[in-house]
Amino acid sequence: MKLIVSNRANEKFFSLLENMKIDYIKSKDNISFNKNYFDHPDISLFYFEKTLYVENSVFSYYKNKLKNVNIESVNSNFLKNKEVCLNIAFNNRFFFHNEKFTPNDIFKKLSKNKEYIKINQGYANCSMICFNNTIITSDIGIYKTLLKEKINVKLVTADGILLNGYSNGFIGGTCGFISNDKLLFYGDVTKYKDYDIIKKIADIENVELIFPKNTDFVDLGGIISIN
Repeated sequence: MKLIVSNRANEKFFSLLENMKIDYIKSKDNISFNKNYFDHPDISLFYFEKTLYVENSVFSYYKNKLKNVNIESVNSNFLKNKEVCLNIAFNNRFFFHNEKFTPNDIFKKLSKNKEYIKINQGYANCSMICFNNTIITSDIGIYKTLLKEKINVKLVTADGILLNGYSNGFIGGTCGFISNDKLLFYGDVTKYKDYDIIKKIADIENVELIFPKNTDFVDLGGIISIN
């Protein structure tokens, strides 16, 4: 397993990874995107079924860093709203995005394996934590859509999620699954106002929450796990 994590993460986070002997690389700033979040891995990258899809502006960096990984370049210049084209969320059954943003080949590949749920929010992965049986979101629009689809969903607050340049961030950008039973956060999730909701769902789903203690609860973009 190798992780791709934001280069803006704090030293306690990187120390945690090193103490756990988790292999990782730091993200490459994608200067074609907004400078407040151009470091976020899930803006430039999407990993599915042993293939890492990379926005073409940073393709060479990841190609050089990940020699043994199947990597495909995505030319986002021809796509509508290129900042969200790879920001796709999924779990064992569903994938969540808006097809007008999704690259055609990725959409077709996902559709063969999972049921598509259309959401209006382009930043799908930023906005959701996708457990196998429950979705957690801080986006009211996503929450209402999933309720209509009869998907088990919990709405949490965006208050207290730090995001550079904004009043608050998104819950999905605070973390990422590094295995089926481990969810890694950039910051101390126990400081978050709705920690009890996340902890309860994690316990039900038999997922361990991993985080650096006594650190800010931050949105640095969803963590990408390559296995």
